[in-house]
Amino acid sequence: MSFLAVFFFALSVLSVSGSHYNFLFNATKLPSKAVTPTLANGHLGFVVYGDSVHLNGVYNGLKGVSHRARIPNFGNIQIGNCSSLKVQPKNCRYQLDMRSGKFRTTLKDPAGGYSVLHEVYPNRHFDQTIVNRITVRRLQSTQPIEIEMRQLTGPKSDDLELDPLDTMDAGGEVYFLMCGRTKQVEDPRYQQQGHSICVAYKQIPRTVTLAPEETERTEVFFTIFSRSREEVERELAGLRKHDYEQLHRHEMDRMWQKYGITVEGNDRLDRVIKASAFYLSSSLPSQGTYQPSSYPFYGLSPSGLGRGGKELAEYQGHSFWDTEMWMFPPILLLDPANARKLLHYRTLVTQAAADNARSNGYEGWQYAWESAFTGSETTPDFCPQVPEYQHHITADIAYAARLYYYATGDLDWLRTEACQLVYETARFWKSRVDYNPDTDTYDIGRIMGPDEDHHNVTNSIYTNVVAAHNLFFGAFVGCQCSGAGGKYPQISEEELQQFLRIARSLSLPYNEQYDVHPEYKEYTFGTQIKQADVVLLGYPLEFPMKVSTKANNLKLYSMVTRADGPAMTWAIHTIGHLDLNQQQEAAAMFRKSYQQYLRAPFHVWSENGDGADGAGNFITGAGGFLQSVINGYAGVRVRHRQLVITSPQPLPDTTRLFIPEINYAGIRFS
Repeated sequence: MSFLAVFFFALSVLSVSGSHYNFLFNATKLPSKAVTPTLANGHLGFVVYGDSVHLNGVYNGLKGVSHRARIPNFGNIQIGNCSSLKVQPKNCRYQLDMRSGKFRTTLKDPAGGYSVLHEVYPNRHFDQTIVNRITVRRLQSTQPIEIEMRQLTGPKSDDLELDPLDTMDAGGEVYFLMCGRTKQVEDPRYQQQGHSICVAYKQIPRTVTLAPEETERTEVFFTIFSRSREEVERELAGLRKHDYEQLHRHEMDRMWQKYGITVEGNDRLDRVIKASAFYLSSSLPSQGTYQPSSYPFYGLSPSGLGRGGKELAEYQGHSFWDTEMWMFPPILLLDPANARKLLHYRTLVTQAAADNARSNGYEGWQYAWESAFTGSETTPDFCPQVPEYQHHITADIAYAARLYYYATGDLDWLRTEACQLVYETARFWKSRVDYNPDTDTYDIGRIMGPDEDHHNVTNSIYTNVVAAHNLFFGAFVGCQCSGAGGKYPQISEEELQQFLRIARSLSLPYNEQYDVHPEYKEYTFGTQIKQADVVLLGYPLEFPMKVSTKANNLKLYSMVTRADGPAMTWAIHTIGHLDLNQQQEAAAMFRKSYQQYLRAPFHVWSENGDGADGAGNFITGAGGFLQSVINGYAGVRVRHRQLVITSPQPLPDTTRLFIPEINYAGIRFS
């Protein structure tokens, strides 16, 4: 219990930030694009020194080639000597400051005559703005100093149909205005026209010059990425009137007050935690912005908001089960307002989910495996087996809704926004099962679980358990939403009882001889699998089973899981070992969950553990890792009317764990 006190009340002795050094990541040259950091603020995102900006909810391309629309990055301003065009830049240093959300480039004259500091960042209050600040400082030189600058916007975008270039006056400064629309809708059934975009930028000078009588000069350039001229005008007016720098700091402080998990006694691990929290939270909206967005938040993709702008690369900015099962749980406990926005996205695309179910011969809502703007299926054509068989995403979304209700107790939300989602997804599973008279149980055939190496199987135990959760919660929500005054007065008691009957009678493969759960009915023990599947029954699904069964599941599937599987597998194995009080095994899995997936020098998460690039900024892995911290070592679990904290303990090779906020039932614990 002594550690519990430290865990909850460490705020009095630790700052939210921890050591400022642990927020700073430095390099003497730029790495490859795959491991270059992404900066984002919930509205826009970009790869540092990249020629593309992506906006929340803005996609181009039909169905399986729908991807984040590439908008030329007029905010990609660079010091000539240190630019991305230089193979071996000299006298340059690069720094990512996660505390302030800024990327810095410094150039120092080897003769000691001057220094240049360039900062670029997406403002988190004026969230339609990329800020570039260049400061030239005289040191020993007495001569005029000229610093070459470049504005590298890349080629014309193939995703945009642009209007003629226009200009506008903003407080006496001339801005160019590039407006237009994306070329192709994602699905004409749900989207009638392309997305409108409007970019305002200044033509930067070729050089920043410091006259002999000047000791320092600072130039600031704003680049605005909006959806209309009116939004651009409001943004620029606000930037002139307000202290944009102070307001950005305030939003960054708010972010770190939520996500500033800190450990003592291990700076290396503390930096891993900071990086994971930074990259995950960066793609989420700020708590307060200067003007409300004209688009709601359109979810989290495995590579975040700043990537996904190429066809068939980096998941094209689509949402998967990654959102609900890997990223949502830590966001829910640290930042419930944004957790609600993630769920709200799924309520925006319900017509596509209803049509998807109907076209496949089912009732209710069947969510697409890959979803973007419209919610229609956007899985590329070369993966036909995935949308055909991997249906557990529908239950995963309902499971996240259940967690949100458990964590917040928000009955108003449950009776309004959640009613349809939970009830209609339960109806999907009611129609998806097949009654087996030989066993007097219900089977789910033609299915694929999280282990994507095996499809068209029967009774994937992960799928059946999470579907049962969906059906149980559907019956509960049905009671809340039916009857006079309810959102669904037509819900019948008979149907709710059917939900319960199916949930209690789903086939759950179990081998009594070995006291273990086969992954699916036809599974042969010893067959290699891609990633965590059966072990997910322990956490997050918390399926009731004997301790021996949980241990056997973990032992068996640890031996047959691909060594190069995704990072989240080892995070889940970490939690499984902790639940079994297997400390050494947990520590080994914990280290494996991040050490082979983080890429130097900026601690960017990679999808691959074998050194290959894979999808960059893989925040799915960051979400899984943070679960191993919060739900594993800190022992936090959310259940119906309960916040349970079991055996909290320091992380390996640390002396203290500090979590600034845990949110439960509208109360913040710190």
